[in-house]
Amino acid sequence: MCGLFLVPFLLLSPSAQGQQPNAQAMQLMQQGAAAMRQGNAAAAERYFSQATVAAPGFAEGFLDLGLIQLREGKPDAAEVSLAKAIALNPELQGAHMFLGIAKYQMREVDEAATNLREEIRLQPQSVEALTWLGIVELGVGDADKAAPPLDQAVELSPKDPNLLYLRARAHSLIAQESYQALYQLDPDSWRVHKALGESYSALRQPEKAVEEFEKAVAKEPTNADLYESLGDEYQKLSRFDDATKAYQQEAKLDPHNGIALYNLGKIDVERGDPEAGIALLRQAIEAHASPAPSYFYLGLGLSKVGKNEESAKWLERSMQSDPSDFIKQSGYYELSRVYQKLGRREDSLHALDELKKLKDKQAAAVGQHS
Repeated sequence: MCGLFLVPFLLLSPSAQGQQPNAQAMQLMQQGAAAMRQGNAAAAERYFSQATVAAPGFAEGFLDLGLIQLREGKPDAAEVSLAKAIALNPELQGAHMFLGIAKYQMREVDEAATNLREEIRLQPQSVEALTWLGIVELGVGDADKAAPPLDQAVELSPKDPNLLYLRARAHSLIAQESYQALYQLDPDSWRVHKALGESYSALRQPEKAVEEFEKAVAKEPTNADLYESLGDEYQKLSRFDDATKAYQQEAKLDPHNGIALYNLGKIDVERGDPEAGIALLRQAIEAHASPAPSYFYLGLGLSKVGKNEESAKWLERSMQSDPSDFIKQSGYYELSRVYQKLGRREDSLHALDELKKLKDKQAAAVGQHS
């Protein structure tokens, strides 16, 4: 991770504290930056070191010297340079973070965390500092302390795969610790079986997940959430009759549960009872079930009973409700069929064209990752 953040700080604004660079020091700093761009780390270190001699009160000079030393794998020398930069200007952005990295590399973990927290105080939106604090805390096995800064970093950079992995690891470790503590308290409690079921579900082992959720339900038969989890796993195994019974029990315990009503309606529409499914899906929508899938299956059900005008309206609403790729693909296909039944040939062709574009995009994405 170090190499991602070790960049020259020469272009930062002049230090608010400490000496300003003289002409000689500025020239040496520029030569050092040029050497870094050319990949000549040894020359860069030499120039930056000379700059600190020419301007011994210039904090940024010591910062850049510390950075190149860190990049060269000299954390002990970097620690001295970066500490000097901080002594000259305690508010210098970046210095505390890189000092923390140097100390972490030398296994001075507590001090590293302290420096990184100071950097975060100076720069609360610094993804790099937040990430490094998470890395340090994970390195010593303290997932509870690692998770908050990693959560903040992901909020600031939500599409960074490294951050997503680190955050997932932290939360996974927290979950494992909690499950172990829960198991030690009562190894046969419904909560333990629920946790095991969720774990097997995440691992895509629905057979084992069903076993655990069934044990949980047997011990806590009035918990509506357990029936929902059980129904979801039954669906993965195409055990739709069992899934229906589970969702019916969920709806019995919680009559206005939009998720239970949606699942019951969806299964009816898919398995040949669209009239019953339509009624349930209308109730689900009133109960604020997730709009895109609820609208889609309502539209699909209406199409199956020949109510094509109303079907088109609900399918169109589904496509306007931020649908998943699966619902979007199914929606374009069903819209093309409904439009055809309504004699709307151009709209049907447009839906087919959008379906083709979506499939081509998905195929390209798969190709990039293969």
